[in-house]
Amino acid sequence: MTSNSSHIIASPLPKGKTFKTNTANRMPKAVVGTKPVRKDQVLNTAAKAIGIQVNELETWLASYPNLSVAARAITLQLITLHRLDPKADEIDLVQYEAGQWQALITVNGWAKLINAQPAFCGIEFAESKEQDGAIPRWMSCTIYRTDRVKPITVKEYLVELKTEHPCWQMMPRRMLRHRAMQQCARLAFGITVPECKKLPANKALKDETAKHVPPLATEHLLSHSALLKNHLLIKNQANGNQNTGGVNSTCMNGK
Repeated sequence: MTSNSSHIIASPLPKGKTFKTNTANRMPKAVVGTKPVRKDQVLNTAAKAIGIQVNELETWLASYPNLSVAARAITLQLITLHRLDPKADEIDLVQYEAGQWQALITVNGWAKLINAQPAFCGIEFAESKEQDGAIPRWMSCTIYRTDRVKPITVKEYLVELKTEHPCWQMMPRRMLRHRAMQQCARLAFGITVPECKKLPANKALKDETAKHVPPLATEHLLSHSALLKNHLLIKNQANGNQNTGGVNSTCMNGK
């Protein structure tokens, strides 16, 4: 009886030769003890940079409704890069007519950035003798550096900056000084930050909103804290209380 089964006999390898196996397609082994990637590493990094809890920073961001992913990312990057603490009012978010939010470094934040520069050697302010309504037409800021021969001077003009915002109406000199300091610091130390720019808004939407919103809220640029303070101010005025402390505190911070 014959068998139909065949047998394959492997021939021996020549001397000095080894048999190599292909390991390219092998499944990698699970690494024991590895930590999963955090869901929001940028948020964790920002919170660590300023020494606060992640949930505190998340709560602060959540207080700004409809905050876009891009605005959120830029804000966290600024916090991480410059160590700006929102709880110390060093950074804020402002909203345009169209509803977009943009990160804004407050005057407290700029003061922190300037004094943190190793080459910073002093700051001076000057104002024009010519005035418009008892307000100087321009104000200049000069910053001195230990590693520069000449100081850096920037001049800002009232006519280009003044708005109908109550801060500019009550303390225009302070607001003009803040703007001069901010722009001078940007040039003196090369600090790159988003600059507030007026965005086009739907006129029909603006007119409709103006019927129901107090005049302050129809300004082209408002911080979230200013909106809240203005809401309280209007509420107090409706109750017969003419306290304007809320608006003053907003102006004090240079927003």
